Amino acid sequence: MAECARAATARAAATARAAATASAAATAMAAATALAIFGLLGACADESKLRESEMIQLLALLPGRYDNSEQAASDAGRGARPPHDLIALIIVKVYTPRLGHHLFYAQEMAADDPRRVMSQKMYSFQVDEKRGIVETVYQFVEPLRWRDGQRNTELFTSVVTEDVQAEGCQLLWKKSGERFIATHDPGVCPDAAGAAPQAELAAGVLSIGDYKFRKTR
Repeated sequence: MAECARAATARAAATARAAATASAAATAMAAATALAIFGLLGACADESKLRESEMIQLLALLPGRYDNSEQAASDAGRGARPPHDLIALIIVKVYTPRLGHHLFYAQEMAADDPRRVMSQKMYSFQVDEKRGIVETVYQFVEPLRWRDGQRNTELFTSVVTEDVQAEGCQLLWKKSGERFIATHDPGVCPDAAGAAPQAELAAGVLSIGDYKFRKTR
């Protein structure tokens, strides 16, 4: 009987030790998993902060008056056919809460005749957790209503979603050295150009398509 009791006690002790070991392993694994999760969350937070910081830099560079007079002069000197139109582009920051937090109004005009307005658009910027800096370009349903809005930016506080139409392809901006490069989001807008840059921005310089603008003020 005593021998049986000793055996039972030994088995119970072994079981307890095994349980303790398993519990310790489980605890260690849970702790490691928690640390990994916190590490990933921290990395995601750092990435988000970096993208926010880069967007602030981009938004500071963007507004101003631009023209492509150097490009047009180069075309004329080389006899390029067809030459690029001589364009003035004005981009101003506006407050349009119904469309987002970071909005700009952009108006293209003939550089030698500002009454000849060629396009009017709104640019909206935001940071997306997965895609980075995302730009949505809006066209106006009634462009004449907002023409020359750069002279009275308070006009845009009344813009609502029904006043604009988003272009089909959003732009994804990434910082590369001292410049920012925008490409189409391939998941939303697959096109023949693939990942070809649609726009580039650096201090005093903005390219949109094949038009190369320089900031004049």
